[in-house]
Amino acid sequence: MWQALTYPKKIYAIAGGFVIFLMLAYIMVFSKTITLFKETKIKQEKLAWLKEKEKDIPVLKQQMELLDKAYNSADSSSIRDQLTAFISDFADRHECMVTEIPEKSFYSSSQLNIQTNKFVIKGKYNQLLQLLNAVETNYNYTAKVVSAKYYSIKDLQTKQTNLYLAMITQSFRQHEPTNK
Repeated sequence: MWQALTYPKKIYAIAGGFVIFLMLAYIMVFSKTITLFKETKIKQEKLAWLKEKEKDIPVLKQQMELLDKAYNSADSSSIRDQLTAFISDFADRHECMVTEIPEKSFYSSSQLNIQTNKFVIKGKYNQLLQLLNAVETNYNYTAKVVSAKYYSIKDLQTKQTNLYLAMITQSFRQHEPTNK
């Protein structure tokens, strides 16, 4: 059979066989190797990410201890009282005026108590912005600022426009399981 083929036809037959061999090798071996290489690369990236996040564990534990310390007080209204005192002191020092102090607003479920407080403060923009930043910074773990709205009202007697900040905070506290 090979004797009937001319030299160029033999080269084409060998080249065709080589191409078929390469396709079979790719299907049987190389494709699996490439897939495994891609999977290994993805897993290495995840492992590196996990190692990086592992460094954050002490910081997270410290934050959890602060949360536990803040919420394990016996008085549930202490957070509202602390916020009221802080905001009032800040307002006195920065020429602001607290116009609305929150009443007790609670939502309670079987596992969680949620306390919502709304403060309205009148003042200049920079002072109100400093107050908002101070509350977010100092009460980051105990009372989250969930809403801050600036609005202005024109006083018709003095013909001045006054700027107000309506700030809503929420505090969460889990019920402690009772042992019977």
